[in-house]
Amino acid sequence: MPAAVAVESIHAGWDASAKRYRPVPEADRQWLETHLQPLRAKGIPLVAIDYLPPERREEARTLARRLRDEGFIPYIGTPDLDSLGISSIEVQPRRIALVFDPREGDLIRNAGHTLLGGLLEYLGYRVDYLAADALPEYSFSGLYAGVLTWMTSGAPQDSQVFNRWLNKRLDEQVPLVFFAGLPVEDKVLLKRLGLERSAPPATQALQITYQDKALIGAFEAPVQPRSRDLTAISLLPKGPKAALLLKGEGGQEFAPVAVAAWGGLALAPYVLEVNNERSRWILDPFAFLQAALRLPVQPRPDTTTENGRRIATVHIDGDGFPSRAEVRGTPYAGKQVLDDFIRPNPFLTSVSIIEGEISPRGMFPFLARELEPIARDIFADPKVEVATHTFSHPFFMQPEVAKKREGFNPEYGLKMAIPGYDKIDFRREIFGSRDYINQHLTTPEKPVKVVFWPGDALPAPSTIKLAYDAGLKNVNGAETMLTRANPSLTGLNPLLRPTEGGLQYYAPIINENLYTNLWKGPYYGFRDVIDTFELTDSPRRMRGLHLYYHFYSSTKQASIKAMNEIYGYMKGQQPISLWMSDYLDRLHGLYQSSLARTADGAWQVRGMDALRTLRLDPQMGWPDLGRSSGIAGVRDLPQGRYVHLSSDRALLVLRADRDPRLALEEANLPLQEWRYLDERRVSFSFAGQVDLSFSVRAPGACRVEVDGQRFAGQGSAGLWHFQLPMKQVSHAQLLCN
Repeated sequence: MPAAVAVESIHAGWDASAKRYRPVPEADRQWLETHLQPLRAKGIPLVAIDYLPPERREEARTLARRLRDEGFIPYIGTPDLDSLGISSIEVQPRRIALVFDPREGDLIRNAGHTLLGGLLEYLGYRVDYLAADALPEYSFSGLYAGVLTWMTSGAPQDSQVFNRWLNKRLDEQVPLVFFAGLPVEDKVLLKRLGLERSAPPATQALQITYQDKALIGAFEAPVQPRSRDLTAISLLPKGPKAALLLKGEGGQEFAPVAVAAWGGLALAPYVLEVNNERSRWILDPFAFLQAALRLPVQPRPDTTTENGRRIATVHIDGDGFPSRAEVRGTPYAGKQVLDDFIRPNPFLTSVSIIEGEISPRGMFPFLARELEPIARDIFADPKVEVATHTFSHPFFMQPEVAKKREGFNPEYGLKMAIPGYDKIDFRREIFGSRDYINQHLTTPEKPVKVVFWPGDALPAPSTIKLAYDAGLKNVNGAETMLTRANPSLTGLNPLLRPTEGGLQYYAPIINENLYTNLWKGPYYGFRDVIDTFELTDSPRRMRGLHLYYHFYSSTKQASIKAMNEIYGYMKGQQPISLWMSDYLDRLHGLYQSSLARTADGAWQVRGMDALRTLRLDPQMGWPDLGRSSGIAGVRDLPQGRYVHLSSDRALLVLRADRDPRLALEEANLPLQEWRYLDERRVSFSFAGQVDLSFSVRAPGACRVEVDGQRFAGQGSAGLWHFQLPMKQVSHAQLLCN
C-alpha cells in the first residue's frame, strides 16, 4: 500500500499553456473526487498540491485550512515549486538578506555587517550577506523576513539587473529597507516606492518640521539638522510615512527617514552621529527595524542564556606565554596564568598556544625544554580545553589584501620571525600547529578542538575551509566593546560571518588588547570589560559573559589586579560555564535553526544544534508545559522570558498565564533530558564538568532520586534548590508533592 498519494489542483490550479493561475472548475473537482474515494476508503493519506503566487499568502493560508478540513494534507506553492509554500505548518522566515556593495570593500568592513549584524542576531535572525553584483535568482517569499541594503556608492554598475531584482522582491511583498544610501536612481522604480529624488542640496540651513521620537532622535543621539551628505528624497502623495521631515531654505521638503507599506528607508546623515572619537545611533535601530520590516512577534533563538543562566566562556590567545610575570620568582606567563587564573577560578577555559613561541622549531628553541612542560600542565587541567593559535601568529590573515591598504605599516612585520620560515603557509599554520600540540603537548583523549585566529583575525574563506578540513572549529575577529565612556550599541559587532569556506565565528567580546590601547597602557584598562558585561546585559541581554585575554595579562601587577576583579565579578553572576567549542555549537544553532507555526498556533522548532534557549516577548505569554514537548521550563527576567529546551527540537504551545506545573527554573550544567512522567514527576539528565546545582519551580516540596540516593530540595519563594555532588546525572527522578 502506498504511504500517501499526491493530487494536484483541488481548488487553485495552474494553466501551463496560458502560464497563469486559475480557479479549478467544479466539474474537474467532482471528477477527481470519484477517483479519490477508493483511496480514502483504504485510509491512504492524500496530499493536495494547489498553486497560488507567493504574494497571495493570506489566501494560501485560508486555502490550506480548507483543504485540511476536507481531509487532505495541504501544500500551497508555486508551479515551479521554487518557493517555501504553506502546509499544515507554515515556516516562519528567520533569514534577513543584507545587500552590500563590493566596490566599497569586503563584507568585513561593510557598516551593514558591523552595525546591524549583531542587532539582527539579537532579534533572533540569521543574516545572509549578498553582494550587490551577484544576487541570487531564487524566490525570497516565505524564506526571508526582509531585505536590507547598506550601500553608499549609488546604484551598482549593472543598475538594470539590480532594479529588476528589487522589483521582484517588491512583487513578492518581501519588506525592503534602505540604510545609509539609496542605491536607486531609476524614476519608474522610485515612483513605485513613492519617492522622488532631486539634485543633492547645497549646504544650507534645514528646519525639522516633523520627528517621530519613537523611531529617531531619542535612542543615543539627538537629531541635529544637517544638509551635508543628505540624499534629497521627498515623498509622493500616498507614499511612505515620514519619521523625519526637514524643510530647506527654498521650502523644499526632505524625508531621509520613512516607513512604507513596502519597508522603509533611513538615510545619512540621520542614521549615525559619527566623529573621530565615537559613533552613536540617531535612529532607534530596534524600533525602526521592527516598523520597516514589520517583524512579527515570535520566539527568538537566544545565544546569551542557557537554563536561565547567563552563558560564560573564557578563552586565551597564546601570545606572551614565554614572557616573565612581574611577581615574586618572575615565572613564565604560562605558569602564572595556570596558577593565578585557571586553577583558582571555577570556569571552563579554552586555551591556545602559538607553536612558534614554545616549540624547539620556533623563535626560542632554547626555552622549549622549560615552556613545553608548562603547556602540558595547562592542557592536562580538567577545566581546560585545547586550542591552537597557529604556528607563526600571522598579524594579517589576508596579507596580500592588507598590503594594498592605504597607509599599510606592519609595525611587527607580517608574522613572528621564525628562523627558516619566510612565507606564510596557512596549511602549516593550522594543520602543523594542530599536529604539534596533539603529538607533544596533550593526549589522544584531549585533542585540539579549535583554532583561535591571530592578528587581525579576518581569514580568507579558503583559510576558514582549511580549519574545517583539519577538523577544527574556529573563533576570533570583530571588536565588540561597550564602556561607560562609550556605551553606544555601535560597539556591538555580529557573532557570525558566513563565507564560501564555512562560518567564521567572531569573538563575542574583544580582548584586553583594545582596552589597554594595544597593550601600551593603562595595564588596568581591562577592568572596563566589566562595563561591557553590564552594558550588554541591560536593558537588553545582547551577550553572555565572555572573557577573552592573552597570556601577557598575567605579567603586570596592574593587569593581574584587573583580571582578579573580572574573575570575581563573573563568579558573582553565577553563570553557566561553557567551553568555547560548545558555545560555538550554540551559535551554529542560531544560524541554522528553523521556526514554524502549526495549524493551531503552536511553534515548532527544529535544527537548534546545541542551542537550548528561546526568548519570548512577555506579551506572547507562557509555555504550556503539559501540551508542549521538548520544553523544560522558563525563567522570567527583566531582559526577557527565557524558555529552556531539553532537545534540539521542540513544540512550544503558549498560554496566557504561568503554568503551575513543576518546571526547571535555572541550572548550572547543560540539560540532556527533561521528560514529564506525570503531573508531579520528571525524569531528567544533566552532563557537565562541575557539580550540579539547579532550581525548580513547584507548588509543593520536591526531592530528587538518583542511583539509589535521595536529595531533598531547599525551599524558598516557590523555588526548590538542589546541590548534587555529581557532574553527570542520568535518568534521575524529580518528585514534587
